[in-house]
Amino acid sequence: MNTAKLFFLTVSVAVLASGCQSITARETQLDRKAMTAALEPQDVRRTVEKMVDSMLVDQEFIAEIGGTRPVLDISGIKNRSSMHLDMASITSSIRTKLLRSRRFRFMDWSTSAEDLQMMNDQALNGMTDPAKAVRAGQQSAAQMYLYGELTEMRQHVNGVTDRYYKFTLNLKDLRTGELVWSDEQEIRKQQETSTFGF
Repeated sequence: MNTAKLFFLTVSVAVLASGCQSITARETQLDRKAMTAALEPQDVRRTVEKMVDSMLVDQEFIAEIGGTRPVLDISGIKNRSSMHLDMASITSSIRTKLLRSRRFRFMDWSTSAEDLQMMNDQALNGMTDPAKAVRAGQQSAAQMYLYGELTEMRQHVNGVTDRYYKFTLNLKDLRTGELVWSDEQEIRKQQETSTFGF
């Protein structure tokens, strides 16, 4: 068998073999039936929505801040559960939902070298009105900040795992040191382990 035929045969076999492999992917619903007693993305999403909605419908708190759109910050939300969770993503979801309400503004502490360069360029280019040029040291300051934690208790009795999660958020006024809003949401999940006898 010459080299050309051998090469053609090898390529044909590889193509046929790869054609036999089948990969199936499907999209799953966010609100599906719980699969385990562990926290799932749907639990976190619903909890974030409830916490933020709680703040936005608190008429006494909204009346206190009036139409001022206070500047907020969020400190790291602590994970005191046994679950490995992306707390930065949860924090981002809270910030996004509050920003979309148009009742708050948020600090972005990630001032980059590029930001500083743009400020410097405005001050030195000779084309920008000096009174309108943005300079370092003019950024807003947070008036309040959100902080919170996720805690967990669990027990295992007679083949049933019972997990209780509590998500707490607090909003503190930096000037007065007062807590101006607080709420908590609870999630309880159970998982039963079946044993098979022979």
